[in-house]
Amino acid sequence: MTAIWTVVASIAYATLVFSGPLAPALAIGLSTVLSGFVISSVVIALGSGLTGMTASNLTVAAPVYAAMGVAISNEFARIGVTDPFTQAAAVSLASGAATLLTGLFFVALASFRLGSLGQLLPYPVISGYNSGIGWFLLVGGLKLTVDLPLGIDAAHLLEQHSIAQLAAVIFTATVLVIAPRRVVHWAVLPIILIAAVLLFQILRLAAGLDIATAQATHWVFGPFTGSFLHLPVIMGVAGMDFDLTRRLAPYIVGSIFIAAVTQILVLSALENDLRRTFALNHELMMAGAANIAGGLVGGLPTGQALAATVLLNQQTGPSRFGALIPALWGAILLVAGPTLLAYLPRFAVGALLIAVGLDRFLIRIFHGARINPVLETVIAVLVSLSIIFFGILNGMTIGLAAAIVLFAYNYRRIPVVWATLSGSDVRSNVVRSPDVMRLLEAEGARVVLFRLQGYLFFLNVSSLRDAVERRAGEEPALSDIIFDFRDVVGMDSSALMAFRRIGQIAEEKNFRVAFAGLDADLRDFFERAKMWREGRVLCIETADRALQLAEDHVVAESERGRAPHALTLSEALAAFAPGEVSADRLARYLERVELQPNDVLMHLGDPADAMFFVETGQVTAELQREGAAPLRLQTSSPGAVTGEIALFRGGVRTASVRAEGNCRLARLSKEALERMERDDPDLAQLIHRFIIVQLADKVANTTRIVDVGLH
Repeated sequence: MTAIWTVVASIAYATLVFSGPLAPALAIGLSTVLSGFVISSVVIALGSGLTGMTASNLTVAAPVYAAMGVAISNEFARIGVTDPFTQAAAVSLASGAATLLTGLFFVALASFRLGSLGQLLPYPVISGYNSGIGWFLLVGGLKLTVDLPLGIDAAHLLEQHSIAQLAAVIFTATVLVIAPRRVVHWAVLPIILIAAVLLFQILRLAAGLDIATAQATHWVFGPFTGSFLHLPVIMGVAGMDFDLTRRLAPYIVGSIFIAAVTQILVLSALENDLRRTFALNHELMMAGAANIAGGLVGGLPTGQALAATVLLNQQTGPSRFGALIPALWGAILLVAGPTLLAYLPRFAVGALLIAVGLDRFLIRIFHGARINPVLETVIAVLVSLSIIFFGILNGMTIGLAAAIVLFAYNYRRIPVVWATLSGSDVRSNVVRSPDVMRLLEAEGARVVLFRLQGYLFFLNVSSLRDAVERRAGEEPALSDIIFDFRDVVGMDSSALMAFRRIGQIAEEKNFRVAFAGLDADLRDFFERAKMWREGRVLCIETADRALQLAEDHVVAESERGRAPHALTLSEALAAFAPGEVSADRLARYLERVELQPNDVLMHLGDPADAMFFVETGQVTAELQREGAAPLRLQTSSPGAVTGEIALFRGGVRTASVRAEGNCRLARLSKEALERMERDDPDLAQLIHRFIIVQLADKVANTTRIVDVGLH
C-alpha cells in the first residue's frame, strides 16, 4: 500500500514536470524521477534513525521543477532546438543539479545543527505557499488527464473521449478527497487507486478497447519503447549551458529553500504523529544524502514521507524491510515500466494530483480559517494568489513582507512600558534615617521609573514619549525620570529620536533623565548619538543605582529633609525615644570604627560577632560573583544599622560589606550587648526596640518591592 501511494505520486510528479513539449520524451522523465526515488528511498530506509522510515518525493517541489522545465524548453525553442528528447535530457540534468544542491543544503543545515531554523518561517506564508502549489497540482492533474499540457483547448474538451476522461477524473478525485475523511483507515486511499485502475481495465475490456487504441486516445500513458533505465544524468554536466543555469537560479534557490522548510515541518509532524523523538539533524542529514544520490540520476527532491511512514509503523510495526518495499516496486517499474504503465489510466494519476492539489489549495485554507486569526488567513490567501499570478518567488516575497508588516502591527500592541512606578512605590536598596524615609514617602511621586521591555521601534515608542509628556505636565513637578532597559532587546533610530525629544522636555521642565541597565550595544548607540548631558541626561549602571541618585536629588532639594553629615547612635536613639538615653550612658558599650574608601568592614563567612551603626558616609553589602561585578544587596547611610541580623542569629556573615567613601561607624559587639543587658536592661531594651523598628522598615520595603513586582 505504501508503494502504491508513493510510487504513483512519483509518476504523477514526473508527468507534471515532463509535460507540454516534453511529453513525447516522458520516458526520460519517468526514468530519472523513478531512479532518484528508488535510490533516495534506499538511503533513507537504511540510514534513518527510525526503523520503518519511508521516503517520498516532495510535493511542494514538483510545480517549481515543472516551471523550470517550461523555462528550459522555451529557451531551447528560442535557439531552434525543438527536439523533445534533447530538451527532456536538459531538464533532467537541471532537475538533478537542483536536487543535488538541495541535498547539499540539507547536509549543511544538519552539520551546523540548524535544522530548527526552518520552523521560523511564518505559518501564513507556509499555508499560502501550500495553497498556491495546490493550484498548480490541481490544474496539472486536469491537463494531464486530457493530455493538454500547454493549456485548456475548449474544442478538445468537447470531444467524446475528453468528456469521459474529465468525468472519470472528477469522480475519482472527489472520492479521493471525501472517502478518507469519512472512513478513517490507512487502506482507503490506496484501495481507491487500485479500484480505479481495475474498474478502468474492466470497462476497457468490455468495450473492446485495446492498449494501443487507449494510448492513441490518451486514456493511458505511452506508447513507450525500451527500458526506463539510463546512465546517470550527471554524465551530461559537461554540456551544461551555464548562462541558462544563471537564469534558472531563482527557481533552484526557491525550490531549495521551500524543500528545506517543508522537510523540517514533516519531521516535526512525524515526531508528533508517532509519539517518538528522534534526532532532527540526523534525519535531515539522511535526507541530504538521499537527495545528493538521487540528484546524480536526475531525481526530484525527496524526503522522509509523513503519511506512508505513519501508516507503515502503525499497521505493521517498525520494519526496515517494509520501508524498502516502495523502492523495490520503483525498481520493478524501471525495468518493466513501458509494459506496466500501459495499464495505468491517466485519470487515476490526474485524480491523485487533483485531490492533493484541492486539499492544499482550498481545504487546508478553510480549515485553518476556522482556527487562525483573520489577518493570518488573509495573508495565506494573498500568498496563494500572488504565487498563482506572479510566480512562486514573487509570491513568497509578498507573503514574507505581509507577515512582517502583520508582526510589526501586532507587536506594537505589546506595551513597551510594562510598569510605571513612582518613588513612593519603589525605592533603592539604601537604608536611610527615619526622617529621610518620611521625606521620600512624601516626595516620592516626583521620581518616576519606567520599566521597558521588548524591542523599541517606530511603531511603539511613541506611546512612551506621550507618557513622559503627560507626566511632565502634571503635579507634583518631576525631579527624575528613570528608564530601566534591563528587559529591552534593542531599539531603532526612531526610538533614539523619541529619547532625544524626552531630553528636550527635561530641559524645558527642569528634571533629570537616567538610562539604566543598558547593554554594551545600546550604550554604544547612545554614546555615538552624544545623548549624555552632564547633570541632565545620565547613563547609570542599574535601576537601583539610578533610584539612589534620584532619592539623593529629592533629599538635596528639600531643606527639611536634608540629611545631616553625621548622626550618632545616641542622637538617633534620642530622636527615637526622646529623653531616655544620653551619649555618656551609651558610650561605654560602643567602639568607634573609621573606614577609608573601599575598606572592607566585614567579609562573607566572617564570624557574626557585632553590629554597626553608620554615623557618616555609606557602606554597602554585596555579593561577590565570579566573572561579574559584585551584586549590591543594600547600602546603609547615616542613621542605619548593618550586621544586626547575624548578631542575633549567630553564625557567619552572609555578605561582604565595604565602605563607599570615608565612613565612621559605631560598633556594638555581642559581648557588649550581653553586658548591657546585665548592667543596664532599660538601655538594652531600647536598643532592641530600635533595631526591631529598623528591621520592620526593611521588611516593609522588601514586601513593597515584591508586591510591585507581582502587580
